[in-house]
Amino acid sequence: MNEYPLHEPRLSAYQTSDHAPFHWRNGPHAVLLIHGFPGTPAEMRRVGEIFAAEGWSVRGLLLPGFGAEFDTLGHKRHADWQAAVDRAVSDLRRENTTVLLAGNSFGGALALAAAAAQPVDGVILFAPFWRLDSWLDHVYPLAERMLPRIRPFVRANFNDPNFRTELTNFLADVDLDDPAVQEQIRRLELPTRVIGQVRRTGQMGYVAAGRVTAPVLIFQGRGDPLVKPRMTQRLAQQLPNLAGYVEIEGEHDLVRGHAAGWPVVDSTVRAFANQLTARTLHRQAAQTTQRSER
Repeated sequence: MNEYPLHEPRLSAYQTSDHAPFHWRNGPHAVLLIHGFPGTPAEMRRVGEIFAAEGWSVRGLLLPGFGAEFDTLGHKRHADWQAAVDRAVSDLRRENTTVLLAGNSFGGALALAAAAAQPVDGVILFAPFWRLDSWLDHVYPLAERMLPRIRPFVRANFNDPNFRTELTNFLADVDLDDPAVQEQIRRLELPTRVIGQVRRTGQMGYVAAGRVTAPVLIFQGRGDPLVKPRMTQRLAQQLPNLAGYVEIEGEHDLVRGHAAGWPVVDSTVRAFANQLTARTLHRQAAQTTQRSER
């Protein structure tokens, strides 16, 4: 007799409206929010709310293959994600006098590559991923050939409150205590090549960092097990215009407002945004003076 019902509950990832892209138009200063892996714009909303409160326009970008299109992620490449970011930056530059990029985790690598290719006014990185500080990074090329698909949740501990919180971020309205649901989650598969494309994104971001002339502000969680502080410090050394490196109490998820150091993030982001708007106003006033003197 089957342990689970014949008709298993359907797992619908990222179907709620908060995972969709958004664009809040407030004024001539705009920030582009770039989510992490395997996230959506939902994770960046708290950051966007900070900018909106300061009078900025806010665009939350959904990268190709993410969100409701998660089933297609295995067919996407680094170039698809970078092209989407580059297009969004170009659009914002045509419409706004100030453009800032804010990237979370692997979204930070995409932000760096975009800032190296196009003029922007500033960049904010949250727990920026560029390489795993682990032996797994060295064996990945072999693993990709030997294991075409992986099950990331096969050994999941459904009693872990942190794990349950992360799952509910993308699997809304599911009963995580239902054995059938747990079994389905354990069987979820991801093409290994997707991890390779995320890995390549990080490498490209690290290479691009040395060409980013805009001021860059970095936030890093002291207890981050994925993006470790020493790796982010190495990335910071690559930047020619580091505006600040801020370590706060927290782990990898710094953008949702749950970290103990969130008040530091809030106040520092506001100060950085106001510095950029003041710089833009100063530049516009100088240009007006130059035109009047001709």
